[in-house]
Amino acid sequence: MDIEIRGRKILLIGNGFDLAHGLPTSYSYFLDFCDKVSRIFTYLMYVDQKVYEKSALNIWDVDDSIKAKLLEWYKKRNENPDKLAVEIYNNIKENIWIHYFLNIRYSLGKNWIEFESEISNVIQAFECIRDNIERRERIQQSERSKVIKLEVVKDFVNISKEIEVLKELDLEDMYTNLKLFDAYIKKMTVDLDRLIRALEIYISEFINKIEVLQKNDDIKDINPDCVLSFNYSNTYERIYGQSNKIEYDYIHGKADITNNVNTCNLVLGIDEYLEEHDRDNKLEFLPFKKFYQRIYKLTDSSYMEWVDEIRQNLECPYELYIFGHSLDKTDKDVLELLICNDNVQTKIYYHRKSNDDKKELGKLIRNLVRVIGAKELIRRTGGSHKTIEFIPQTLPEAD
Repeated sequence: MDIEIRGRKILLIGNGFDLAHGLPTSYSYFLDFCDKVSRIFTYLMYVDQKVYEKSALNIWDVDDSIKAKLLEWYKKRNENPDKLAVEIYNNIKENIWIHYFLNIRYSLGKNWIEFESEISNVIQAFECIRDNIERRERIQQSERSKVIKLEVVKDFVNISKEIEVLKELDLEDMYTNLKLFDAYIKKMTVDLDRLIRALEIYISEFINKIEVLQKNDDIKDINPDCVLSFNYSNTYERIYGQSNKIEYDYIHGKADITNNVNTCNLVLGIDEYLEEHDRDNKLEFLPFKKFYQRIYKLTDSSYMEWVDEIRQNLECPYELYIFGHSLDKTDKDVLELLICNDNVQTKIYYHRKSNDDKKELGKLIRNLVRVIGAKELIRRTGGSHKTIEFIPQTLPEAD
């Protein structure tokens, strides 16, 4: 009797995994958190913490444990301020990116959460303007794409003009002065690192300590051999990972409260946007790119060993479960390596609000086209070569 040898189960999770467990991990929640921490140090004219509680915390829809900790920090802000609160505030204070994101959210709506795509838009605009300065070309009004990118850069710079360390610079000259322009880019790089460290504290000190009362019905029976997490939190590990046989790869880093802004290994960046020739030569904005950050910060890359194993055992069927990941092209390099194997059966779970809700499914399909191409997606979702299946997430039972 022949016994079929099966490959391992791999579970790939993104931020939607944490959200499905009721954890406030979206960038919108993080911006709210930064705002609340900032008020701790700027509401000094108020003696009674009830003012802070009423104006900042009571109307915030977030876990009560976060509110309680922030209120505790507020009460002792004058005589004995909490070290973590001070560290967060020092990282978000006069931070170019925090200023910009808060402004963008104000104009685009409270639910705006696209940090990475917005960073990409800004960096590409700055790259274009830098090229023009370097070539000493004037930006002509008829060159529409360059004019649009100049407007993006000017909007970004205008928001940061009140930042103390930039007041000494004549920012109007930076559009023709390469040295001044690059000094501003350096500030953007440093401030992104400061933002990421503040995010690390938020995840490790708050998110990782919120109690999750119920396991997810779609997740609890998968029992993976390997977990590839694009999240910074340890949610799967602390709720489902009782087995010490599970291999974990925190590809974008794992939040650790003992770090500092220099040792933090969290990845928050953008995908490659340059044409092939320029990728190896135009390196001024390299620190903003995900692949660079993964290498520089020495994040785990165990998934490469899993890919090697898959390709060395072509007759052995593997299972890939994707839950809570947007399939965005910023992670194309990783997703493509796992999905595009004929011996890997991929099950992609999509969020829905009702039985007939397919809005999220449509987004995932569009994103997957950008990752593997339309022809490959068609081949893998039908016929004899079908390897991809979209599965609706189980709806919570009505009360």
